[in-house]
Amino acid sequence: MINPVLRREAKTSLRNWKIFYAVAAYVLIITAIAGISIWQLMYNSYNPSFDPSEMLTVYIILTVVQLGLVLLVTPSFTASSISGERERQTLDLLLVTKMKPMSIIVGKFLSGLSVIALMVFATMPIFALIMYFGGTNMLYIIAVTVYMLLVCCAFGAIAIFFSTVFRKTVISMVFTYIIMGVLVGVTLIVYAIACQAYGSYYQMALPASVRILMLAINPAIGLISIVCSQTGNSFMNDILDYSNYWGSAYNPITTSVPMWIINAVALVIITVVFILLAASRIKRTSKKG
Repeated sequence: MINPVLRREAKTSLRNWKIFYAVAAYVLIITAIAGISIWQLMYNSYNPSFDPSEMLTVYIILTVVQLGLVLLVTPSFTASSISGERERQTLDLLLVTKMKPMSIIVGKFLSGLSVIALMVFATMPIFALIMYFGGTNMLYIIAVTVYMLLVCCAFGAIAIFFSTVFRKTVISMVFTYIIMGVLVGVTLIVYAIACQAYGSYYQMALPASVRILMLAINPAIGLISIVCSQTGNSFMNDILDYSNYWGSAYNPITTSVPMWIINAVALVIITVVFILLAASRIKRTSKKG
């Protein structure tokens, strides 16, 4: 049976024109960026021409933009899951039903994720156009799409958790964006400082296990790993082997498993942990009531 919360949210959201406008705007942005990128590639030289091999550049640009948009829109659809019920004074009515706290959280989680997934899947024809010119293949398009959905799941779960902590949706969104900035940006800064500091003090490279653990929680690293795996670029290896002055030429730091798989596992763990934490808080709230 379909989760009652998910069924209700799906019916109300699909009847709302705001969802249509949001999906249309999302696809329009991706389409506009793809068109501008192709136009720049065609008219960037003295003799305007079209080189299909350069579509790989368009593919990379679109994947980066898509990740950025996913990070921006996910909290807006999930941070109001519980705090919005509080603001509408309907949370008590939801808690007195026969639904378990986990069922409520999962229903809210899936309802918010479904809209974001619709946005991501709606852009697949644009990526298919790039695949037609040889910029990528279906396997990597599927890998990128699945990875984007995992990113949505992770930050959606974080947003729902903060939605159970704070009574205001705005505060929940702010804290979600703060955590997002920490995982995407601050972790890379800490990683670079740790690699250099460890190397300067101990005159040896930071251990591979510590490097992988620090990079595993950064969703941008997974995307870089997928793109590098496809293009054969060594940028991901350079990041993993950063500040390895004592062994980079003879014993570079590598992983037997691609980093994007490690990042995907980390995203699944983050999702499960914050969903459980959110359900726990809802359970405590229902007991207090």
